[in-house]
Amino acid sequence: MKYLDNGKDKEIHMTYHEWKDLALFYSVESTQKFLEKVYTLNGIDDAKKNSFKNSERFIYFLKHAESFYKQASYSPLEIKPILLFYGMAQLIKACLITRDPHYPSHTSILAHGVTTRKRKKQNYCFSDDEVKIQRNGLCIHFMKHLFGQSDIVDERYTMKKLLMAIPELSDTFYFQQKERFMTKIEKEKDRIAVPEDVVINYKMSDSRFAEYMSHHFQWSFERKNKQELLFEISPQDTKPWTSISLLYDMGKNQYFIPAQREQFLRLPEMAIHYLILYNIGMIARYETEWWYELLTQHISDDYVLIQQFLLVTENKFPKYALQFLLHF
Repeated sequence: MKYLDNGKDKEIHMTYHEWKDLALFYSVESTQKFLEKVYTLNGIDDAKKNSFKNSERFIYFLKHAESFYKQASYSPLEIKPILLFYGMAQLIKACLITRDPHYPSHTSILAHGVTTRKRKKQNYCFSDDEVKIQRNGLCIHFMKHLFGQSDIVDERYTMKKLLMAIPELSDTFYFQQKERFMTKIEKEKDRIAVPEDVVINYKMSDSRFAEYMSHHFQWSFERKNKQELLFEISPQDTKPWTSISLLYDMGKNQYFIPAQREQFLRLPEMAIHYLILYNIGMIARYETEWWYELLTQHISDDYVLIQQFLLVTENKFPKYALQFLLHF
């Protein structure tokens, strides 16, 4: 396993189906010490007592997640999204009890916390389908406790807009639509260089762009260097698993920024995966006819996007969950 080393971003390697690195937590003794340390650092009362109370639960969440992901790796596409979604939910709960030792404190946060539109049987298009974040449930709860965001209640997102924010799907979109939705940027430690082309695409002057990024993402403009603008980025954006502005392609070990300012979702990628996978899981469970037509007839581009996304999330989400746990 490689972490961020000497400030240089290195690719994160993890053997998935063995779950090797997450299995380091499969000991009550180690997990208790780990939770006590996390609770203390995060200023949570009764760190020792809460670490005793939660160490077994924490392990059970990880073990249950492992079972779902293992089954998903052997399962056909027809049921894979359902297993991946429930595995992801267990990983989120493991992350949650490192920040909220009393989770779940009431029953209203047990629901998934997302809704989808009622399906239109005719001319249904997956890319245009929407999800909406509810006031209660797991989604808003983990957004608040893991990423400090609680202002997204009732926000709606289309599948296309969410999928466009996953860098590993950029080549798929380019193949299908001959359009790039993100631009490469160079990042080192907490410094990034944004090409002048991005500023032009955002239809802004340099000073307006710097102001915009400072206001929305707490970036701090440093200077202009040839055809690039140099910024110091916020602590949240330095880590790919918490960033709400930069997009990180794990396979290419490359950072990107949305090509248009309207494409900023201001959501961490773990939340984006949750929202997409919730919808695909709902389709796989309740829209059997549409789902099987999609999988057997290969009529639309939706099939390729869904298949590619599932490949990405099966590999990437557990890595991000592990990194979240290790970097507290």
